[in-house]
Amino acid sequence: MKNTPIVTVTCTRDLPLLELQAQSVYHYLDTECPVYIIVNESNMLDWLDYFDKNIRHFYDKHKLKILFRDAFPGEWQQWIPSKINPWHVGWETQQILKLAIAEHLTTDAFLVCDSQNFLIKNWSADYNIPEGKIPYRTGIYAMPIDIWQEYSKRLDLDLKSPNSQTISMCTPIFLHTQLVQSLIKSKGGVQKFSSWFKTASRVKSEFVLYALWAEKHGGLNKLHYCVEDWASPYLRDSNNFDYDFEKFINFIGVHEPHSWISVNHRSWGDMSGKQYQRLKAKLLEYKLEPKFDEYRSTYVDYKF
Repeated sequence: MKNTPIVTVTCTRDLPLLELQAQSVYHYLDTECPVYIIVNESNMLDWLDYFDKNIRHFYDKHKLKILFRDAFPGEWQQWIPSKINPWHVGWETQQILKLAIAEHLTTDAFLVCDSQNFLIKNWSADYNIPEGKIPYRTGIYAMPIDIWQEYSKRLDLDLKSPNSQTISMCTPIFLHTQLVQSLIKSKGGVQKFSSWFKTASRVKSEFVLYALWAEKHGGLNKLHYCVEDWASPYLRDSNNFDYDFEKFINFIGVHEPHSWISVNHRSWGDMSGKQYQRLKAKLLEYKLEPKFDEYRSTYVDYKF
C-alpha cells in the first residue's frame, strides 16, 4: 500500500492550528504522503488569503489538494447558525466532511486529522499499514453513551455499550476507505447521508458511527489491527487544566512510538502566559513555532 493520504478538516478559526500542523508536515511527514485540506467554510476568501500568505509554502514538498465544503453535495442549509454556540454548526458539518472525503479517494485507507494534531518526529502513514489492514488505537469511551445507543438502533445493531477494545475516537485516526464509502452509499450518497446524519442522533460522532458500521460488517478487526498508542499526548480544556498541562508538556517526545501530539483550540486560549511561553520553548526543540499571540488576545471561552 502506497501514498496513503492525510486529510485535515479545518476552518478560519483554526488557521493558527493549521499553521503549526503545516510546519510539522514540512519537517516530519514523508514527502510521498499526499495531503488533503478540507475547508469547512462557505466563504473561502478570508481563509485563502491567510493560507496563501502564511501557510501554503510549508506544503511545497508534498502533493497538496484543497477542497472547500461546497465541493461536497451535502444538505448544508439544514444547519442553522446558533448565537448561543457559534461553533455548533461547524462542529457537526466537519464530521460529515471527514467521511465524505472517501468519495474522492482510491487508496485503501486515509488518516483523518483535526487542525489540532501535529508531528514532532518523522512519520509516514504507509509505515503503519501492512497489506490488507489498517491500525487503530484503543481508548476510553468518553462520549455520551446515548450516541452509541442511538447509532446502534439506527443501524439495527444490538450493541448497547462499547468494550475496552473500542477504537479511540480522537484524531488522528485511520479510516478504511471502502468501508466509509459503503456507509455513505447505504444512505444514497453524500447528500442523503448528510441529511440522515443530521437526524440520526441528538449528539453526533462520526467515529462512533464508523466503529459501529465496522461492527455491522464483520467487526473492527476484520479491516483493522490494534497497535500501541502512537498519537499521544493530547492537551485539551479541562477542570484540572494546570495538572493536565504539566503532564502533557513533560510527556512530549518522551518515548516511541509517539510521533503525533495534539493541543485543542480551547487549550491555546486557556493557557496562562507562562504556560504558553513554556510550550513555545518546548516545541521550538522540534523546529516548530506556535503563533497564537493574536488568537489568545481575542479568545472567548464559550460556555455551553
